[in-house]
Amino acid sequence: MHDPAQGGEQPTGTFPARSPPRRDRTATPRPPRRPLLPATQRTRGSPDTPSGFRSLPSRRGTSRAHRSPGPPAATPRPGSPCARGAARRPAPGAAAGPGQPSGPHEPARPATPPPFSPQLHEAGADAGMPPDRPPPRLREPPGGPEDPGPADAPARRSRKGLFLGIGAAVVVLALIGGGISWFLLRAPNPDGTAEAYVAAWNSKDYADMATKATGDGLEDAYNRVEKNLGVDKAAVELGDVTAEGDTATASYTATLSLSNAGDWTYEGTLPLTRAGGEWKVDFSPAVIHPDLGDGQTLSRVNERGERGHILAADGSRLDTEDAPGSVKMLVGQVGPATKDDLKDLGPAYEVDDPVGQSGLQKSFQERLAGTASTSIRVVAEGEADQAADSDTVVGKVDGAAGEDITTSLDPALQDAAAKAVVTEGKPTSLVAVRPSTGEVLAVAMNAGDFNRAFDGQYEPGSSFKIISYEALLENGVSTDATLNCTKTTKVGGWPFKNAGDAAYGKQSLTEAFATSCNTALVTEVDKRLTSDSLTKTAEVFGMNADLNIGLPTRTPSFPAPKNATMLAAQSIGQGQVISTPLHMATVPAAIQNGSWRSPVLVTDPKLPDQPKPRPIPNAEQLRPMMRAVVTDGTAKKAGFKGEVYGKTGSAEFGTAEDEDDELESHAWMVGYKGDLAFAVVVEGGGGGGSVAGPVGAKFANAV
Repeated sequence: MHDPAQGGEQPTGTFPARSPPRRDRTATPRPPRRPLLPATQRTRGSPDTPSGFRSLPSRRGTSRAHRSPGPPAATPRPGSPCARGAARRPAPGAAAGPGQPSGPHEPARPATPPPFSPQLHEAGADAGMPPDRPPPRLREPPGGPEDPGPADAPARRSRKGLFLGIGAAVVVLALIGGGISWFLLRAPNPDGTAEAYVAAWNSKDYADMATKATGDGLEDAYNRVEKNLGVDKAAVELGDVTAEGDTATASYTATLSLSNAGDWTYEGTLPLTRAGGEWKVDFSPAVIHPDLGDGQTLSRVNERGERGHILAADGSRLDTEDAPGSVKMLVGQVGPATKDDLKDLGPAYEVDDPVGQSGLQKSFQERLAGTASTSIRVVAEGEADQAADSDTVVGKVDGAAGEDITTSLDPALQDAAAKAVVTEGKPTSLVAVRPSTGEVLAVAMNAGDFNRAFDGQYEPGSSFKIISYEALLENGVSTDATLNCTKTTKVGGWPFKNAGDAAYGKQSLTEAFATSCNTALVTEVDKRLTSDSLTKTAEVFGMNADLNIGLPTRTPSFPAPKNATMLAAQSIGQGQVISTPLHMATVPAAIQNGSWRSPVLVTDPKLPDQPKPRPIPNAEQLRPMMRAVVTDGTAKKAGFKGEVYGKTGSAEFGTAEDEDDELESHAWMVGYKGDLAFAVVVEGGGGGGSVAGPVGAKFANAV
């Protein structure tokens, strides 16, 4: 416990002294102050000034149980003017310091707290103070006995108001700054409008561009330019944007990709205007190109170089006037473009421009024609076709001469094929391919009304049996199997018979193949194959898929048979099976090579998306069977020389009224000799071995 005789009572809490309250002349005088302790007893760490002097617990946070018995002395803040004044004026009774009179010590505080005093509240006392009532503000009469005098410090303002003011200012500044930032980022500006306009131009979204521009006719103007010039793509880059008041300008660089011409690059300017706080492009034709005026648009004039040529495999030209008729049909014709042609050709062409109208000339028009030198000119709207008469040239794109097309045709084999078909009285077609590559070596036809070799629609007849026997071998039939070739048989209730009503009885697999026995084959097919299994094998040989050779061709078709009768009929190349001489030439080629390859007519440029070769699992077993056709079978009397492998076929066509009706038939001969495979069809020729066989033999013997 602190000894009162040593200079006062130890307070239970430390409270910083506050400045005297403002004096109120109308208030009752406050009681006399207790004398201050001498400065020597008010130093930091003295009993009157405990440590933690600066820490002031709130009044609400101090319970009554811990309050001091009486209010502490009003002690000035150390170093304040009041403290300095108190040091010069010792309290009555206090010991005098050096050069000061001595006096008694401060008397001890009473044991009971005095009544509530506003002055004590101002000095930081807590005891005896009403807890929930703020003290009244009192003023002392000036010059009164309790006036602290000029040495006392002025009233000290609360820091809370200062902090609140600073905080409010910061918030206001933040709000102002945020508003400015929002305005700068969100407010309409010419840069944003110009960027959006250019983005829509690059997408060729003219309707969207119109929403960002003033004026009328924007969509029509851009559409006219796109159509007249043949704009495939637009790439516009925005340059600098300069604003002054309610107007602005934006520079741009446009690169337009023109069909069959190339890229044309030019520079222009977007004028912008602000109305109602919104920026828009001030549209006129000059926005599209700076040289355009009202009522004007752009068009193009094409100047073509030399057209490319169509070549044989040895580099010789095939597109000559003295070329054979079959070659001319493949090459096609070149003639003046018509207005109808321009709908497909586009703005790169004009009426009377030389264009391919058929064959390879049409299929490879762009490559053969090359790229025209193109001049871009200003014309009046609606006069795009008179661009050649305009003297206002605003741009030019250099062109390039046409490039050649190289085919796989072999002139010597082509000549042999033409000689083989020319003497046949009925429409005859012959196609030869190279088994190791699939290249088409020769195409010959003795009828010139259309390309029968590629687009003729024929049932393949017994020549299709190469595929059917491959399916049987894949599904369990052995080459040692014995088949029964009866005169007739029924499958699914439908009768089948052999050519000439032949019946050979018991036969080996090879014999049944060589004699082309229908009844033996359909019986085995009915036992061992399904619609799915035969269809799968047919598709390995290229059925049901387009043949991408560089010219339009008919797709070979093998619809999945819906019943046993149709399955048997299609296994002998009848029913709904459709093929062409081109496709059927690839069938023996697949047996020779061991893989089926899609045929190819154009070798340069290389054709895309060619299918990969498809292995034929039983090609080795089928080769001797095809050889037996030539040596001992249906093609024995065809006149083949050398080691030739083949298969004949007679395909009935038309519709029978009843089962006894005799129908006409196409004559087929397919085969191979070395790395050369061929297919011959004679329309309505009858027997394959007797009619188509000799045509094939004439060709094969010439090579």
